Amino acid sequence: MDSQERDALQAVLEKQQEAARMRPAPTVKERKETLLRLKRMLLDHEAAFIAALVSDMRRPAFEAYSFEIALLLNEIEHVCRSLTKWTKPGRAYSFKFGYIEAIRTHRNPYGSVLIVSPWNYPLQLALMPAIGAIAAGNRCVIKPSEYAPATSELLQKTVGRTFPPDLLTVVTGDAQTARTLTSLPFDLIFFTGSGQTGQAVSRQAAAQLTPVILELGGKNACIMDASGFSPAAVREIVWGKFLNAGQTCIAPDTLFVHESVYERTLAEMQSALLEFYGEKPEESNDYARICHAAHFQRLQRFMGQGRIRFGGASDADDLFIAPTILTDIPPGSSILQEEIFGPILPVVPYRDLEPLLERQAIARDALAAYLFSQDQRQIKRVQAYMRSTTVSVNQVIHHGANPRVAFGGVGRSGHGSYHGKAGFRAFSYPKTAYRAYRYWHVSDKYPPYSALDMKIVRKFRKRLL
Repeated sequence: MDSQERDALQAVLEKQQEAARMRPAPTVKERKETLLRLKRMLLDHEAAFIAALVSDMRRPAFEAYSFEIALLLNEIEHVCRSLTKWTKPGRAYSFKFGYIEAIRTHRNPYGSVLIVSPWNYPLQLALMPAIGAIAAGNRCVIKPSEYAPATSELLQKTVGRTFPPDLLTVVTGDAQTARTLTSLPFDLIFFTGSGQTGQAVSRQAAAQLTPVILELGGKNACIMDASGFSPAAVREIVWGKFLNAGQTCIAPDTLFVHESVYERTLAEMQSALLEFYGEKPEESNDYARICHAAHFQRLQRFMGQGRIRFGGASDADDLFIAPTILTDIPPGSSILQEEIFGPILPVVPYRDLEPLLERQAIARDALAAYLFSQDQRQIKRVQAYMRSTTVSVNQVIHHGANPRVAFGGVGRSGHGSYHGKAGFRAFSYPKTAYRAYRYWHVSDKYPPYSALDMKIVRKFRKRLL
């Protein structure tokens, strides 16, 4: 990127930061009005956004609406209903020796927030964090993924027509544009993407002492014990795994199945896949494609690391990989170590849960963990073992669509949470107004100190400090 382009991006940031300095934080009414304008923008251009999502990834229109537009509309409505309560200041009073202290706390916006979003859900993951940022009173610059060009360009046009650039703006470009943006002194950076890129963003932000929220991927284990097996449970797992051709950050990554129900599970999975996508999933209108060629090649390398029990077909020209079930995977294979992020599901039998946990075959800090079980002891054991912010029992994916559930990572899956109230808090910081009402001047707190002063402090420490 040349200096002229960098200067242009710098100017975008400076315009927002200047607006934040010159004007007070928007009122709750103003924030709601901004969010409702965003809602209207989505409704007015719903068909165009669905068409763009279909163009970018051959997304089924049902999935494009359900997991992009509908989620955003629900989030906006939930935030608008709750924002007055969330922004209500906290108050506390305490009687001290010689004075009364009054404490008033409220949440303050950071200022100008940079949102760097990925390609797999290019509309939802660009605007979902923006909703939380706006609710908290911030201004936003959104950098969508260049791998979803139709959606990114439409988002830039519609946002540009709806909002002034000092409030909300979209900057398109390649990875170099993203690197330049993350090197600028934004007041907060929100990044969704791979762990490797997340580390690079953190290093750049550290040079500016900029706080960062990272939403990364992970090896989301899905465990089915003997008590958790049912045809309905298998259908739930298959649906969640192959939604968006497996390119979902909270999709089940590897399925661990108790050996007593292993073969029955595989048979039910095959039946579910045939029911969902037919014998020729490449001809199904309900099955997406891989986003880009480099990711396609990465997934192809995984395909040879086990026995293909179902699926396995692919077409590089069409970026198509069939829903694939992989078994008999040698220990130590990279597919068991790396996040797959595609339509390949390793299915691993197990006899006892404890050895899986002891040898850390299940990543503790995945973005989500799933357990299908009716055994309360097993459920409690898995919940205690996992560090993930969500351990979901007998369902997959749905928790990520609930605005009342904080969504975020820990450890290798990121840090910081958003959605709903968690988003409002993530994009704001606590600010305190402290005031003392003096009714008696206490001179013993000043030097020189005496032995009597020490006795008084020990006796009345809760009232003195």
